[in-house]
Amino acid sequence: ALLYREGVGTNEKAIPFNKQDYQSLKQECLAKGTLFCDPTFPAESDSLGYNELGRYSSKTRGVQWKRPKELYSNPEFIVDGAKRTDICQGALGEKSSF
Repeated sequence: ALLYREGVGTNEKAIPFNKQDYQSLKQECLAKGTLFCDPTFPAESDSLGYNELGRYSSKTRGVQWKRPKELYSNPEFIVDGAKRTDICQGALGEKSSF
């Protein structure tokens, strides 16, 4: 609770996953003129899960990986702020398009 009150985990004080820093990754992609591809979460069925969501599951058959631009003409990363509860494992709130 103390860390949350100090803002840890917010957009301004995000805890990097796998030492990834958003601003550094963004600058690197802009400098190279490339889109970001996360090596820790590749766009393949194994990233969705295992057993019921694994590579050979009927639940994941036909899943297509898409970039936001393929779904929306003008995608935006965060609009009107974000809260830690906007996206929760197992349930999506009103902001289900991300």
